[in-house]
Amino acid sequence: MLVPLLLALSAGCVSQGSRPAQAAAPDASAQVAPEASSYTACGCGCCPGVEPHVQCLGGESLQAVIARDKEAAASPDCPMAGCSMPVKYQACDGS
Repeated sequence: MLVPLLLALSAGCVSQGSRPAQAAAPDASAQVAPEASSYTACGCGCCPGVEPHVQCLGGESLQAVIARDKEAAASPDCPMAGCSMPVKYQACDGS
């Protein structure tokens, strides 16, 4: 009785059967131009249908955020991670 429950919980959103065919992750450089003032980071991939959480850069450069996101996307743990909640980093007044 416990085994089916654990199996069901472990399959969750990372179950290959519940995912549509996996497309290649979009290149992060395609999401933002160098002169842009915002970037949506998703690490291993954005969860579909979720609005991004907006966060101010707070002194961090947009290029540093992009580099960190690309590093997370290249992680060998991504196939097991499922999707990530999108975070839209942007320059805010006073930052």
